[in-house]
Amino acid sequence: MPLDAASYRSFHRDVSTELTVLAATGDTTLITATSASHQIFVQRIIVYITTDAAQSMAFEDTAGTPVKIAEVPSSPGDETRWDFDYGDEGWALTAGTNLNMNVSAAGLAGIVKVYAYQRITPGVAMAAGTTNL
Repeated sequence: MPLDAASYRSFHRDVSTELTVLAATGDTTLITATSASHQIFVQRIIVYITTDAAQSMAFEDTAGTPVKIAEVPSSPGDETRWDFDYGDEGWALTAGTNLNMNVSAAGLAGIVKVYAYQRITPGVAMAAGTTNL
């Protein structure tokens, strides 16, 4: 039987997070990979904008050439909700990279909620007595 989103987070390491974004909040690391052998899977990003501004907000990994997985466009509007759903298994970031929120400039305010888990990259050898956390 396939796992649902909550089961993936229970079976692997749940790294879900929430951030209150103030108008002065700049670029922020939301989730940090435990090691180069770990991979973060983003299942869902929910952004609720409380203060509109002519700035955008992007979510991407920290690879040499970052992979953008979501973006709230410039001037998204007050009291708007943006929901990026990547299914139960989630969007796999580049192994060993973090999830960053990058803002084009200060101004937007709201709440960001990320549902995610991380696991050891398949094919990585584990030393005896270690876990996948």
